[in-house]
Amino acid sequence: MNIIPVIDIRDGIVVHAKGGDRANYQPLTSLLTSSVIPEDVIGDLLVWYPFQQLYIADLDAIEKGVHHPQRYKNILTAFPRLNIWLDAGIAEMQDYLCYSDTSRLFLVLGSETLKDISLLEKSGSDVEKQPILSLDKKSGQLLGHGAIHESAYWTDRCIAMSLDNIGANQGPDFEWLKLLMEAKQSVGWYAAGGVRSEEDLEELSEMGVAGALIASALHTGKIRKSAIKKLSRDITLP
Repeated sequence: MNIIPVIDIRDGIVVHAKGGDRANYQPLTSLLTSSVIPEDVIGDLLVWYPFQQLYIADLDAIEKGVHHPQRYKNILTAFPRLNIWLDAGIAEMQDYLCYSDTSRLFLVLGSETLKDISLLEKSGSDVEKQPILSLDKKSGQLLGHGAIHESAYWTDRCIAMSLDNIGANQGPDFEWLKLLMEAKQSVGWYAAGGVRSEEDLEELSEMGVAGALIASALHTGKIRKSAIKKLSRDITLP
């Protein structure tokens, strides 16, 4: 299972995501780092454990359409062994093109913001150009263009994003994950929102998910390095 740490960035600093209530996200407090500067937080995370992938939610881009492509080029230059999955609130082609020339940057297309569903067809043989679809759910409702929630549009890697569960210590939405996995078994599914413990990771692993995105449980010390090492596996594709 691929365990991917998550950081949320707003106004240039890392914030603590909780319950999808973005207006009230506070600066990050963590046992793993004393900083809120993205490069420092990433560096401290990688000292703690050699993660290969990092998921970043750019809240300025998601909420306001303000893009920072140079920020991610700088981060990737600083950390040459790291791959980034980036949710930058991609809505249309012009947003997509802001980042399309950046190596080791994998764009996450969130159903919450995506308007041009033709972007989901940007696959082909170049793995670095293949988008990752995030199916976003909040207050029990699937967000975004209705067609996105039809399995024909799902990409090879998909995230099941339970926004209400983020940082809420409620556990992942296991039932929804099961339904998605049954609907299209060829997809590599990634659980996002609610992972609170090593037991949650164990259950997700037993379900056969491809990976899990985690933040709060790392920064509060509820998930140990030994558990990540046990559940992780080396993979070729980011």
